[in-house]
Amino acid sequence: MPRDPLHRGLPRGMDVHIPLDPQLFGYAWVLSGWTVQPDLMVVIGEGYPVGWVERGLDGGDGWAAVYEGYFLGDPATRQAALHDTPEPAARIIHQAHIQNL
Repeated sequence: MPRDPLHRGLPRGMDVHIPLDPQLFGYAWVLSGWTVQPDLMVVIGEGYPVGWVERGLDGGDGWAAVYEGYFLGDPATRQAALHDTPEPAARIIHQAHIQNL
């Protein structure tokens, strides 16, 4: 199970905030993170942490999505889905969240 980024000893305040497309995500969805750890971003939905995306967990450049402590991916292969950028990884977290998976 991946380790929650809010318990990794990173600075308390996040200094990177990237608004996510309101047409896809709805109101007030943001990727937030730290300049000292650019490969990790928390997905904030309507003011609350919903999950996180992290690059390099597979040893490569792909971004993995983590929701409720678990990687999101292909249930048949049990492999985490990897994305080229953090936004599509955040999108599957958003989908899992609104569908209460």
